[in-house]
Amino acid sequence: MENHRATVAYKSLRTNFVNLPSSANGVLNNANIAPQDVIIEVVTLSGSKYYLGWSGMGSGSPRNFDLDPVVAQVLNLNEKQEITFNIKLKNHESSSIYLEPETPSDWELVELHAGVLENVLISQARAAAVGQKIVVFPSKTSSAKLIITSIGSEDHSFVKINPFAEIAVAPKEREKRASSVSGRSNRSSRSGKRSTEDYSNLPSVLKRAISLPHNLFDRLPPNSNPDGYEIYANLNDFPPAFRKADYVATSIIAGPDQKYNTVTPSQSQSQTQSQPQTQTQSNDQDKSFVPIKENKRVVAKIIDCKDCLPNSIGVSYKLAVALNTEFKTGYMALLKPAVKSVPKRPSTLIVHPYITQTKKNNQISLNSSEKKDQETKLAQQLSDFLYNKVSPMSLSPITNYIKLPIIPHLLPNGGLLKFKRSDDVNAWIKPYDLENKKPPKFEVGEDLLRNASFIEESQSNSDDDIESAIGMDTIINEIVQSISTFRNSGTLVHGNLGSGKSLLLRIIGKELNSKYGYHTKFVSCESIMNENFNMLSSNHFTKWFQECSWHKPSLLILDNLDKILSAEVEHADSTNSKQLTEFFISQLLRIQSQNNSNVSIIVSGISKESFNAFLFQSHLVENFHHLRAPDKGTRAEILNTYIQKSLGCTIDFDIMDMVSETEGYLPNDLKILCERMYHESIFNSAAEKGSESIKSITKNIFEKAFEGYTPSNLRGVKLQKSSINWTDIGGLKEAKNMMLETLEWPTKYAPIFANCPLRLRSGILLYGYPGCGKTLLASAIAGQCGLNFISIKGPEILNKYIGASEQSVRDLFERAQSAKPCILFFDEFDSIAPKRGHDSTGVTDRVVNQMLTQMDGAEGLDGVYVLAATSRPDLIDSALLRPGRLDKSVICDMPNYEDRFDILKTITDKMSLNDDVNLEEIAKNTSGFSGADMQGLGYNAYLKAVHVKLLNDEKHALKGENNSSDKKTYEFFQVNPEKFKNTKLRPADRVKMVQQIEQVFAGDQTNNGGHKASDSSNSNDTSLIVRICHADFLESLKETKPSISVTEKQKLERIYGQFVSGRDGNMPDGSASNDIGGRTTLM
Repeated sequence: MENHRATVAYKSLRTNFVNLPSSANGVLNNANIAPQDVIIEVVTLSGSKYYLGWSGMGSGSPRNFDLDPVVAQVLNLNEKQEITFNIKLKNHESSSIYLEPETPSDWELVELHAGVLENVLISQARAAAVGQKIVVFPSKTSSAKLIITSIGSEDHSFVKINPFAEIAVAPKEREKRASSVSGRSNRSSRSGKRSTEDYSNLPSVLKRAISLPHNLFDRLPPNSNPDGYEIYANLNDFPPAFRKADYVATSIIAGPDQKYNTVTPSQSQSQTQSQPQTQTQSNDQDKSFVPIKENKRVVAKIIDCKDCLPNSIGVSYKLAVALNTEFKTGYMALLKPAVKSVPKRPSTLIVHPYITQTKKNNQISLNSSEKKDQETKLAQQLSDFLYNKVSPMSLSPITNYIKLPIIPHLLPNGGLLKFKRSDDVNAWIKPYDLENKKPPKFEVGEDLLRNASFIEESQSNSDDDIESAIGMDTIINEIVQSISTFRNSGTLVHGNLGSGKSLLLRIIGKELNSKYGYHTKFVSCESIMNENFNMLSSNHFTKWFQECSWHKPSLLILDNLDKILSAEVEHADSTNSKQLTEFFISQLLRIQSQNNSNVSIIVSGISKESFNAFLFQSHLVENFHHLRAPDKGTRAEILNTYIQKSLGCTIDFDIMDMVSETEGYLPNDLKILCERMYHESIFNSAAEKGSESIKSITKNIFEKAFEGYTPSNLRGVKLQKSSINWTDIGGLKEAKNMMLETLEWPTKYAPIFANCPLRLRSGILLYGYPGCGKTLLASAIAGQCGLNFISIKGPEILNKYIGASEQSVRDLFERAQSAKPCILFFDEFDSIAPKRGHDSTGVTDRVVNQMLTQMDGAEGLDGVYVLAATSRPDLIDSALLRPGRLDKSVICDMPNYEDRFDILKTITDKMSLNDDVNLEEIAKNTSGFSGADMQGLGYNAYLKAVHVKLLNDEKHALKGENNSSDKKTYEFFQVNPEKFKNTKLRPADRVKMVQQIEQVFAGDQTNNGGHKASDSSNSNDTSLIVRICHADFLESLKETKPSISVTEKQKLERIYGQFVSGRDGNMPDGSASNDIGGRTTLM
């Protein structure tokens, strides 16, 4: 029964037994296993193992592992901590257990209850392991902690205690002070006791402290010494007792789950093994050894500073190091007037250097003279550095057991300074007068082992981040102003990945800290997104809010919070997200409802929809800022700054060429592109000899780096690429000019249009007769203007489920926005957005409503152009045709003579025509033909010519086979034109057939082209070219008829005329029509 997961829960059991989770408890009870035969092995995440007994009871929860809180604290098991427990059966029994009290106080309890201790211990403990602590509860109000030193067996790591086992406890009495203590030491002890009593009776104030250097304390009084131990405060806010005091004793009040200037017992031990000692000295030190700890109360000089914030003080850097609060803001400092300084200054000061790792001595040095010389030299250097006439140390008060900052080349990790022959923690001395007195002597004491986190910290955040936030100044100022003005504000910053959200949040936190003294806590939620509810709620959310509430005013920055408080979805379980959101809101409301609370939050995510909706319903987050792709000016500044300053390169071409190619790129995309160019320049310079140290970015390097790179916005976005060119479209001159004016000019001349006070068009409706080139025109305009193109069909949007169609429309416009500049093309628009009120299901009504919001909502469209094509504009909802949505309606009319002639020339540009072909005559004879009919006419004529060409080639081949002695073999196939005479092929089928025939000719040319060099030169033999004669056009003209009947043309002409000139309140409302092509609904 191994590897059961559980959570520690505190319950007053007053034994070393546990209550197992209900699942494990049920298994043991069903198996009829006695509790006396079970030992529970507890394994923590760090690998520590503890052995306990089973009480025979269950915890009543499938996850809780009930444990007495006193026992849990002794074993270092926290409440709600995740553990693994194993159930051990058939365990070895021990008949003798040897114990040792943890402290002398525990031994005194053991002596007091010696008569009942053995029976109590056996009834309260069942498992034993060497080195493990057990707790004995001899009475209802007391407990003793015992350490197991032996279990009577060396073959087992743990045993079960026999009910008749012999229990032996070794004594541990209190150490008595040596009788040889000098009278001076006694006086020092009495003085320390008296000083402590004096501090307890002195007045005190609690202030919010800010460590220097800080922008709020740039202007210090002239009599200040920022490099010394000083407090800067407005004395008008202090009681009268402080106004008369020159020195104050400063200590830190630790907040929730925080410790300042404290060390663990393992860290407090000095490294005594580094020095050789005699046996007598070692024994003496073991008896009188007292761990050396830093002083928690440091005396500093108080300076009156009128510019301080209300209820706040400034702490000099060295004082902050001594209190272990360097570069921190908002911690609570307790100030008291300092007691009298030591009347006789110590003649010697001892410095204990800090080390973070134990020294490894492979050899024993019998002669320590060399080490003593090094210590003497170091002591002299410290004396010269700390006590010279310009040193701030000589101008500041010195406290016994004070923590020293890092001194380069002397104390690389800092150290601890103490007075020789004085253990009084309240002893301090005033600044030295070096003109009349000699400085004190220095000695180097033993190294002190400290954790790396205890050593003096360096300032991690630099000012370079603010310079790199290009184009975000407006948003930064708005958010900083909002948070500094309004208490308990909430802000959401959303944008795509790579838009600069994390950088923006860090800069805002730094601005609020430096300008307004806010305590900021930055949390990246991606690192904890996989933890369960219990861990997130207790170990993270609660601690964040407690810390911010303690250091108020505070700013809690939660980057990518949508990874934890994600939106609820239908196809997945969203219970955890809902519970976390409710817990998050309840904790924040509890903090913000307190008096004088000032805890603001900033969260970031991809979009508002990616968060749980309950977060915004609570009105805790009311300010929203969307980070969009940078414009041309911002992109130019980002590229120029990053290439020249960060990468140290130069640009040898116009940077605007690079800017025009990176439309829609996010800041992170621009950074990656610059790095690609930098690496490309390195490859080029490595290939060239004698390259310069400064890399140069050329146009060729940019093109190579740009090729094949897809920005993050376009990854996963399906963009259609059309093979139709602008020159492939004949006729439609007015429509083409209107399209270029609306789409190409704002893109090509963006700086000019940016200064235009008018609102530019963002939507065009193409309407006209079927087959007149609406779809063809929309497909070609994207390539002509250099825009991305997304084509949408009706079934991709419409969905019968409520909300699904609207979501499809929103996703569609988000795709277009991410791919901007982009054209969004809706073909057969009347089927997607008909008039509202005529759909029994209501799907299209909701689609129209959503499209109205997207096309002309509060945010509007930026870089997205909407093209809609329809042959029935009267069926489209009239709200979509108003200015601001589909601004311009362009008709694709039936081609006239000039248009038909232009279409024929465009179609035949890629064909070979005989001289007898008269396109003007054919254009005159095609009245009533649409553009698609004209295209079909040209393709039919080409097929006629192909059939004639194949028949002629077959006849020539047969004659050549009879007359020639060439042994080459050929394969022939015959096309019977009579077979296809009565067969009507669609234009698409005809085009496909032509392509297949061209492939046959190309394959024959390829197969015969590799025999001789002369054969390759004749690859364009005129015998392979299909030439179209005038007769082919005439024959094709006889077979091709107009696709639009006269009746339908008249109906559409009447609709278009009324749509253009007769639009009023009596326009057709989409009701059922009996005409040909009319629509009917289920209403």
